[in-house]
Amino acid sequence: MRETAIETGKVRGIACGWPSITAFYGIPYAAPPVGELRWRPPQPAASWAGVRDCARPSPRCPQVGVGKGSFYEREFYPVEEPMDEDCLYLNVWTPARSENEKLPVVFWVHGGAFMTGYGHSAHFDGEPFARQGVILVTINYRLNIFGWMVHPELSAESDRHVSGNYGLLDQIFALEWVRRNIAAFGGDPDNITVAGQSAGAMSVQALLTTPLTEGMVSKAIMQSGGGITAVPDMRFPALAKAEACTDLSPLGVASIKEARALPWQELLKRWIPHMYHPGLIRAPVQDGWVLPDSLDRMARAGNYRHVPCLIGYTAKEGIPAAPNYTVWKELLEREYGSRAAEVLALFGGEEGFAAYSKDHFTLHCRAAAESWALLLEEQGTGPAYVYCLDRDLPGDDMGPFHASDLWYVFQTLNRCWRPWEKTDYWLARACNTYWAQFAKDGVPRGDRLPVWTPYTRSSPMTMELGADIGMMKVPKDPRVEFRKAFLLGI
Repeated sequence: MRETAIETGKVRGIACGWPSITAFYGIPYAAPPVGELRWRPPQPAASWAGVRDCARPSPRCPQVGVGKGSFYEREFYPVEEPMDEDCLYLNVWTPARSENEKLPVVFWVHGGAFMTGYGHSAHFDGEPFARQGVILVTINYRLNIFGWMVHPELSAESDRHVSGNYGLLDQIFALEWVRRNIAAFGGDPDNITVAGQSAGAMSVQALLTTPLTEGMVSKAIMQSGGGITAVPDMRFPALAKAEACTDLSPLGVASIKEARALPWQELLKRWIPHMYHPGLIRAPVQDGWVLPDSLDRMARAGNYRHVPCLIGYTAKEGIPAAPNYTVWKELLEREYGSRAAEVLALFGGEEGFAAYSKDHFTLHCRAAAESWALLLEEQGTGPAYVYCLDRDLPGDDMGPFHASDLWYVFQTLNRCWRPWEKTDYWLARACNTYWAQFAKDGVPRGDRLPVWTPYTRSSPMTMELGADIGMMKVPKDPRVEFRKAFLLGI
């Protein structure tokens, strides 16, 4: 399949290394969100005449990046890709020879703290999935100030009287596009697995929860970010209209009209020094429409898509708890209230802060994943399959760091600088096979691979993905058990 017709015109893809697989890069799923469309819900893409060449990816959305010379730049972003505000494009990898094959689809949402990332970075490649009979779709969506801006002027011009969540609306719009168009690539619009890592996993949970995706999702994969409150200090803050940003002075403008008139390069430049300003939102918000309530409250009420879930974390996520003990204590008091002192004692107080800070996100992701699995079991809406990737990656002492599972899931080891070993290639094959089979029928399994069973209260088993692959009972940790009990109200 080198050419196919979608709703806006014909597209031409490019052959992958495996010649029967075709990649279509840079397909517009929405109109460019520029000018008056900045900070508005996505609009339909324009049609075109002739055949659109889809041999190259689009620019990434405007973003800060991960820091020059940083660990993550070397690991995942060794090349500085072009940026442009005209960035609402997606990529499709398909093994289909015709339009009537009805292959399962993985709809991938990239991570990056809602501020950075893109759908065609080095670690994402759909060819390994396609070789297993699964279509992969990756997307770009608006980030940072372009994706999450909240302001009374924006709410006033909205027919829903809300603002923010433009990046999440992009994801929903892209998912709707896939539902309408994936059959042209040989895909099954009724068998779409939404998947993502970190902020992408949080987005996946939002896609499971928002009323706007009813009937659109068949399965979900959440890597290092989904579940019950994995990131309490950042994820989906409640924001009433009265609390919206009214002070645009950090951006050097007095109105949304003036802000829209700024070139995107200048707007990004002005935003960066103030990105942590409490009034300049940089993540999704509970707006009463896209997200009617907190994800946790909606989960406890059973208000989400009841589909099989695959959820997990790495053994050394490595994201610090806070810059210092004082800030950490404030965060704990905000989340745990009257039980904050109990938590501080359990975590070792000020003396234990440095050690705990190294472990906290791993513990949070584990508690979030296990709590999600237990909630689904209690409500009869599962199953949920839990994993822990504990492979120490060769080449340095970082261990199984946050996002290290991406190299294995997408089976893209050859794109990385690391001196991979035989164990890594076997693990990558196993991860990609488990994920692909889960996308097919909701059960992660594969020929010659250990059986993966759901995580339940009577059988709290986690799939170990590392030098050893198989079901394990992760030793109890009092910090994880306390948090699970707190999150589940037990």
